[in-house]
Amino acid sequence: MKTLFRYLLIGLAAPALLSGCATHKIKTQTVQQKTQVNKSRGTLTKSELAQINRQWNLFVTYKPDSLQDHWQSPTETVKLRTGDCEDISIAKMLDPAIRKSIPEDQLRLSYVHTPQGVPHMVLIIGQGDNALVLDNLFDEIKTLAESGYHPVYQLDAAGRVYQNDHFLESHPKFEKFELILSELKLSAAY
Repeated sequence: MKTLFRYLLIGLAAPALLSGCATHKIKTQTVQQKTQVNKSRGTLTKSELAQINRQWNLFVTYKPDSLQDHWQSPTETVKLRTGDCEDISIAKMLDPAIRKSIPEDQLRLSYVHTPQGVPHMVLIIGQGDNALVLDNLFDEIKTLAESGYHPVYQLDAAGRVYQNDHFLESHPKFEKFELILSELKLSAAY
């Protein structure tokens, strides 16, 4: 019953995620109230981040891209309820509760290598070994050091690119990500 209730909450929230409708959030009322308090402080607790991470992991079923790498917009991910690691990480990054609580330069879509050397994408909040990792492979929140991941590059919520936590003045264009950010800015304008 509890799982059904979560799916119902997420299902109600899905159409309104990008529109910012206050009546449709991916949290229970208690978490919403705590989140409001934390937003005024400018933070979310690790427990609240874990709940957001877990809810996205339940809502979106992992499905790898077919032949060509495609970065879905959050709207596509919510509509399809499927996506690969970057699609799920992008949706988490642009979740209103996270987006309104974490500074843009601390909210980073991170291309990493797992301890086994497998390419993967996660959402990292913060910098260095103590940065928090929101991952579709696990529900709990780990630090970057605990995850064993090795970041290759990171894209923050403003579209800036980092390597080893250092801003890169010149870098290859990430057009797929820039399109997603521009869609978000358009939806926020309405």
